[in-house]
Amino acid sequence: MAPRVAVVGAGASGLAAAVAAARRGAQVVVIERFHAPGRKILASGGGRCNLTNSRIRPENYHGGSPGFVREALRNFSAADFFSRLGLLTREEPDGRIFPRCGKAQAVLDVLKNELERLGVELRLGVEAGAARRSERGFSLRVASEELHCDRLILACGGRAAPQLGAGENAYALAEALGHGVTPLFPALVPLCVKESGIKRLHGLRVEAGLRLLDGAREVCRSQGEVLFTDYGLSGPAALDVSREASRGEARGGTLDLFPEFTPQGLRAMLLRRWHASPARPLKDFFAGMLARQLSGAVMDALGWDARRPLESLGGKAVERLAGLLSQWPFELAGTRPWSDAMVTAGGIRLDEIDPRTMASRKVPGLFIAGELLDVDGDSGGYNLHFAWASGLAAGLGATLSETSETPERTA
Repeated sequence: MAPRVAVVGAGASGLAAAVAAARRGAQVVVIERFHAPGRKILASGGGRCNLTNSRIRPENYHGGSPGFVREALRNFSAADFFSRLGLLTREEPDGRIFPRCGKAQAVLDVLKNELERLGVELRLGVEAGAARRSERGFSLRVASEELHCDRLILACGGRAAPQLGAGENAYALAEALGHGVTPLFPALVPLCVKESGIKRLHGLRVEAGLRLLDGAREVCRSQGEVLFTDYGLSGPAALDVSREASRGEARGGTLDLFPEFTPQGLRAMLLRRWHASPARPLKDFFAGMLARQLSGAVMDALGWDARRPLESLGGKAVERLAGLLSQWPFELAGTRPWSDAMVTAGGIRLDEIDPRTMASRKVPGLFIAGELLDVDGDSGGYNLHFAWASGLAAGLGATLSETSETPERTA
């Protein structure tokens, strides 16, 4: 008989798991506490859904085990998976892949169409309560009834963005069934800084290098777009170093506003501009080089009067300016709360999960996928890629007998 598979969570990994299990002939029911599926999918990529990246590497992931990620992502192509669902995509120069129409709704639509075609049952607006092993598989409390299933897939999402995801209950379900959870902290979350000079740049976007420091020791670095906010720093470059800030590994950092220059090249460029018209006022020196909002903050940070002529600032002025533009220091004041985080770092211990099928090594018939696991990726489509891959593996795994070989996940 076809196995009855219950999937808890209608996010990216849960929907992929449901599709995979139903394609293999399973009777699938998906339980989702919100009244609509895929809320986090719709919010991802600024509403465009950065669904994957053409440059997927294990090095783009963090957490318990690089080997686990390597095995989990083996032979999986998100682009092929969605192409077969009818989604047209386009790739941006940095490798990020979006729906061609630019709307996240298109990703959710093709998934929902496939679920409907396969006869998957969606139970929306109900929360999964306690789950326990039974003689027939699992007994899961759903609202006021007991739902019985042969295989159970937990794909509930993590703590990040609780207004869109699962929250604490997802981990409680796994722990009640015997799984361990590593410490949780927000990742891909904006940084809070103490400097008012940075906060005054609210709304400005720049291409910059970003380093986090613990004293003089570099903890991590990134480069890309930085968005100044009224609390600190956001944008891809800030998000990619945020997990170290969340863990308290760094106390401050520096911004490089000209990452395309070497220190010598930056100084040479500034000297050429400086000597071109030494009598002009300082405010005119920055025209065409920095946004007016940013040049004002730079002059304030150096204590310079915008009306003074360049030649009056002294021989060390260029060195001071080059130093600030390449290493603008800031002190961290933590990160934004869980509601502003895109992903959860930490989660279900990976040594308790088979990376080929996402099967629990502790509880027969249980599978765990997606953000619940101790895996988090960089910004740029990596987290959704892992969600699709692990969900598909869990759905396929839930249809296998204990002696079956793992089928290809692209099937």
